[in-house]
Amino acid sequence: MFLYFLCLSAAAQHPAFTAAEKDSVVERVAELLEQNYVFPDKAKDMGNYIRSQYQRKAYDQVNSYQHFAQAMSSDLQKAHRDGHLNLKNDPGLVKMLKSWKSASEPGPEVLREHLRKAERSNFGFTKVERLPGNIGYINFTQFFPVSEQARQTVAAAMAFVANTDAVVLDMRYNGGGHPEMVQLVMSYFFDVKPIHYNSIYDRPRNTTKEYHTLAEVDGERMPKTDLYVLTSSNTFSAAKELTYNLQSLKRATIVGETTAGGAHPVQPFIVNDQLVLDIPVARSINAITQTNWEGTGVLPDVKVEADKALLKAQELALNELLLSSTDAQDRTPLEWELQYVKSELQPVQLDKKVQSKYAGRYGERIVRVQGNELYYEQKGKAERKLIPITDTIFRIEGIPNLRVEMVKDEKGNVKKLLELREGGGFNEFARSH
Repeated sequence: MFLYFLCLSAAAQHPAFTAAEKDSVVERVAELLEQNYVFPDKAKDMGNYIRSQYQRKAYDQVNSYQHFAQAMSSDLQKAHRDGHLNLKNDPGLVKMLKSWKSASEPGPEVLREHLRKAERSNFGFTKVERLPGNIGYINFTQFFPVSEQARQTVAAAMAFVANTDAVVLDMRYNGGGHPEMVQLVMSYFFDVKPIHYNSIYDRPRNTTKEYHTLAEVDGERMPKTDLYVLTSSNTFSAAKELTYNLQSLKRATIVGETTAGGAHPVQPFIVNDQLVLDIPVARSINAITQTNWEGTGVLPDVKVEADKALLKAQELALNELLLSSTDAQDRTPLEWELQYVKSELQPVQLDKKVQSKYAGRYGERIVRVQGNELYYEQKGKAERKLIPITDTIFRIEGIPNLRVEMVKDEKGNVKKLLELREGGGFNEFARSH
């Protein structure tokens, strides 16, 4: 078993070390790369480069393991760019790795600690909710190993959104994890019949493992539910795999930013008692494209800044739901929410002249200008800010099911105010001052 990530161990120490130790480290790093790195030719290039740097005395002035690890990591990246490849000074991690059953399989104490941390972080699931318009939203930040507890957490999250009309998976800040968790999450959005979506070739073992969607999952599947995946430049490793898989199978619309480019699962190797080298030992081979996202990242179907990706996905989902809906009762709340989402994506700014025209008394309602904002007062209630949705329609801060519309006459003068209700209908107030 190889890992997409490793938990951080105790703080590293920074002892000085000798020229002989530097020579030993350079040779050990070069050998580990040549024996294990997923691309043998690139491994040789990197090994030759750090050897040549050592011969050029590039590391002579580096006098601590910490700085040596940083300098060599930088040189390795110069020889071949790979975001997963990293040399680090971490004696605590070395000690942990020595307790593993094998070079790629953690021991029971490590597994117990991983499970404890996974449970405390709810297996990466930070938020599951139902958004207006009956859109499900799931935000999770890491793909933990698939334990029984993790399986139950996934099932609970999927059950919460099972009856929604569209689902948004938020991968914007997901740091990756295990391919088996990718497999589990993906399977909820496909039919029972397994689909081959990816293979992973492991160079040290010279094996290829195929991944298919699962024939069995706990709870309901959502094979026909509209699916959207949010991405950012921070979407990493296994999160990118899930995104790439769903995109290549045309099962989801990807919304956000291009992800980073690393596509290779990583295994840690002990260099000496101070240093650990994270080596990408395997590569994903997508069943559809026969390649992966290494070096390019996953390109979104709809490109938008990460902080607007959720709103954009909501807009896309609401438009799709409106296209498929013929019932006026179903369309009304969708149109209500879509109007709000569009205004958030492209905020409306009203100048002072327009605001001053709206200020006044409308029966039992008062509109005032304060600073650069309009405020709304209902009789006997506190003032609330009016936030423009269009140049004549406003939402009332803190009251999501009520809006205000300014109605003008043919000369552009405001003659009345309407309080619009979410389910339809309105109250009318003629302008009295």
